[in-house]
Amino acid sequence: MREKVLSLCEEREAFALAYAHPGCPRTSNPVDRLLRRLDCHLSCTQQLHGKSAAAEQGLRGWALIHNFAPMCPWTVRETPELRSPAERLNGKRYHPDWLQNLLISASLGGDRRAPRNP
Repeated sequence: MREKVLSLCEEREAFALAYAHPGCPRTSNPVDRLLRRLDCHLSCTQQLHGKSAAAEQGLRGWALIHNFAPMCPWTVRETPELRSPAERLNGKRYHPDWLQNLLISASLGGDRRAPRNP
């Protein structure tokens, strides 16, 4: 235990440098939560067992559902106008139903900007 504490003390300058940036998140909790969910999904699907195309489709499906399905009720109560991560990213909701939101976003039925380099 003592060695662990001493090794942390040796890293004091690196920690101080990280905390010197104002407005920076201090923890990786949001990333850890997302990766825990992904790890659980991968465990349930036998860690990408099978063909790579099937594994890719499974991960894409998981990401789509994670981004478009409504968040937990506590988060929705805080911002009722934006119920999913995709709605927060877009700043609006195309349709009240999350599945319709997914279909509209996937079909480019929402706002579409011209490419920067035509």
